[in-house]
Amino acid sequence: MTEPLSLRACRRGHVIHYPAVLDERANEEGQEVAFCSACECGTVYFVVVDPGDGARVLLSGGRDLQERFEAQAWPGRIHSDHEGTFFYRLVPHPLDITLFLKA
Repeated sequence: MTEPLSLRACRRGHVIHYPAVLDERANEEGQEVAFCSACECGTVYFVVVDPGDGARVLLSGGRDLQERFEAQAWPGRIHSDHEGTFFYRLVPHPLDITLFLKA
């Protein structure tokens, strides 16, 4: 089984974890994958996994950021494994990320 990957999320050094399969999915599809997750501070982070480049935090905020992400019409997927379930979205076009960040 593949262990989850970690990404430093905030200045306090907190990390968020996500399934390694998201990196694999982005690389196989040649398509960005996005998700929202919160660190121990309660801050919500919008994360994009780029094919070949891995994950990066693009935006942080409160619960409203999570709600905006959930309202996107991008195709949603659920990954389930021994760690639990994890919701993410496939980003249809790179411009969609720019539009999401400007909203």
